[in-house]
Amino acid sequence: MTDPQRHDQAVVFCCDRNYYPMALFMLRQIAFHNPFRRFDFVVASRDDLPLPDWARDLGLILHRTGELPAHAEVARFIGTMAPLYRLTLARELGDRYRRILYLDCDMFVEGGDLNGLFQIDIGPHPIAAALDAYYFFRPNFHAEEYVKAGLPALAYANTGFQLIETRAYVEQEVERRSLDICNTHPHAIVLTDQSLTNLALRGKFAQLAPCWNWQLNGRYPLIPVRYPVFFRHFVSRKKPDRDSSGWFDTRFNHAYREFYATFFPEALEKLAPPCDPAPIPLVEASRIMLRHFRGMGLVKAMIDRHPDPYRARI
Repeated sequence: MTDPQRHDQAVVFCCDRNYYPMALFMLRQIAFHNPFRRFDFVVASRDDLPLPDWARDLGLILHRTGELPAHAEVARFIGTMAPLYRLTLARELGDRYRRILYLDCDMFVEGGDLNGLFQIDIGPHPIAAALDAYYFFRPNFHAEEYVKAGLPALAYANTGFQLIETRAYVEQEVERRSLDICNTHPHAIVLTDQSLTNLALRGKFAQLAPCWNWQLNGRYPLIPVRYPVFFRHFVSRKKPDRDSSGWFDTRFNHAYREFYATFFPEALEKLAPPCDPAPIPLVEASRIMLRHFRGMGLVKAMIDRHPDPYRARI
């Protein structure tokens, strides 16, 4: 069991009421894989959220975020401002937490020692994050944000999984610099806070192993047969809680359905039904294999850059 005392590091989710059940789903997974955790759980939101007894027993803390500046409205994403709350975490929670692991809510947790991750050296950087999925299938990837802002092909992070050094984040004014992009480069905002953070940092972040933020679940489903991934991130509009096509391993959808049936039965009907259990057709299997063999050289090179998942590239 976890120490009942609060810790100086925390796993934090930012969400509205729509994604709150998904955050709680991940919280239970993380607690299972980290039974001797030395970190708190926090959900940051502007909405009034209920705190289930089981989540209270796991030490979940609800944090009400402050208001965002009016000019941040340009970065609204699919009807919500919740992704932008992560920009304020270091300032709002930094007095309590030395480090924060921010997580998107559309992930599936399969392992990883988060106590160990919290201790890794990230040098002078305010965050550590994995490179975006495009690096695995586009040689010499040049992010659209950098192109639009007239910048070279700098390192580009997927910000759905960020290890944040709160003091460095505040001292380097990452929040202000990120939100300033809303005024200086609004045309370059493609993916809400991800665009803002990357345009502010311009490649200056510590790089985590891709197993911490595995974004290739549909494109390369065979890679994790040999490469153990810790956090699967469903980065596209197609996600296993809303897709029945069979694009994803059916166990993800079943896990969501079991969780909702137990804790949110009133919302179960919002989930996609399980996919057809028939074997994968030969044509579809051939496409999977073709993508796999075409991409495995670049994927192997990306994986080989991180022989130890508990060391970041600084």
